Parts: sequence; structure tokens; C-alpha cells
Amino acid sequence: MTETKQQTMVVPDFAFWHETTVRHSDLDPNDHVTNSVICAWFDDGRYILLRQKLRPLVEATDYFALVKLEMNFRKEIRMFDVPCIATTVTRIGKSSMAMHQHLIIGGEIAATAQSVTVLADGNTRSAKPLSADQQDALLPFMAEDQTA
Repeated sequence: MTETKQQTMVVPDFAFWHETTVRHSDLDPNDHVTNSVICAWFDDGRYILLRQKLRPLVEATDYFALVKLEMNFRKEIRMFDVPCIATTVTRIGKSSMAMHQHLIIGGEIAATAQSVTVLADGNTRSAKPLSADQQDALLPFMAEDQTA
């Protein structure tokens, strides 16, 4: 865990970080980022990790399917905030991986997400086992479950 000097909130160590930008179109009538945008940011964090680290090891016809998503909102996000999405793999299964994510604003956790993504066979449209190489590619991003 790392503690920022400006905040007293403790931010967990995550292996994969992605920074994004708040746009005017992301705001709702209350001038804070709408929940659907936060959902998309978490999706970006998962997708970029999978695309960069796992996709090169997956057959071209196969794809990743999000089968479970739970989000919790802790703090509003406003224009000019700098959102960072932190992603870690908490479990590697036979054909799936569980991930935990934090949305960090100014050293504080603004939202969290827990998800399960399955590798799907593009021909049969059903779950496909992860190869040993694919599982190994996820190991550097593996951490203990950080659902706090």
C-alpha cells in the first residue's frame, strides 16, 4: 500500500494503471461525472490490460466477454479531476479471470469495481480454457483480493 502525502487515504498498490480525461460530455446536470462514464472507464482499464498483455496470445476469432460487474461509488468526480484507473487480477480460473479496480482521484478512491471476464471461443460462442501461456501472461498483474 502507498500513502500519498496530500491525502490520508491509503491507496493500494496495483500493477496496471491507466489515466483518462474528464470531458464536458461526461458530466450530468449536477456537474459531476455520470455513472455510465465511470463504468466505461473501468471497461477501458480492463480492455487495455487484456489487449496489451493477453490478446497477442489469443486466437483472432476468440474474444473476451464480461460476465459479472459490480461497482461501488465513494466520491463524486468533477471537471478537471484527473482519473486514474488501477487494475489488478485477483483470480485466474479455467477460462476466466477476476479483476479488481480502483478509480483514483487526487490520491483518494472515488469508485471500485469487481469483475469477471471469460475467454470465449469465437466459433462455438462458449467459454474456452485459458492456455498455460495465457495464464502466465496474467501473473504479473495478480494480487491478493483488494475489495476494500
